[in-house]
Amino acid sequence: MKRIFFDRLVLCIQNSAGDIVRQWIEHLKSDPTTVTFAESDLKKFEIRALELLAHLGEWINYDKDKTDVGRRYAQEGIGLFKMGIPLCEGIRGLILLKRTIWLFAMYAMPLDTVIELNELRELNDRMALFFDRAEYYFIRGFMEEMNRKMQQIWKLTDGDTDKVFFGRSFYVRHGMAA
Repeated sequence: MKRIFFDRLVLCIQNSAGDIVRQWIEHLKSDPTTVTFAESDLKKFEIRALELLAHLGEWINYDKDKTDVGRRYAQEGIGLFKMGIPLCEGIRGLILLKRTIWLFAMYAMPLDTVIELNELRELNDRMALFFDRAEYYFIRGFMEEMNRKMQQIWKLTDGDTDKVFFGRSFYVRHGMAA
């Protein structure tokens, strides 16, 4: 079934990416839980957010390969660690981006029918799933880079860092589980 309103919503978000990202950057600057984001880093985040919105339709498509999300956002987590931004602030940044996109979608196009309301709900569901996956892999990348750095600085073994990172749970040395 063709979702005309859904597709129009996604297109509206993509066409308004600049405005959405500017709002998000303002949220990052003013939110007391994202104080580590340096002014010099914000341009990098702006570019990444614009890329995300440009490909939003692909990212939220249920047919999209989850490993693409995993690779991309694990790299984002590694980058965040290397920039010296705490993990909690990086996750807060993703939460703020998701909320900024959602609020834009809620108010950008008036709803006229129950079908449009259902398609708005579907957009929310798909965006939530995408951001949940992105956050998971973002955390994984950050933690894996932290693990690598700990081993490098303190000459720790895999066993040593497994004791810190609970090797039995999320951290799988050979490949990306989940």
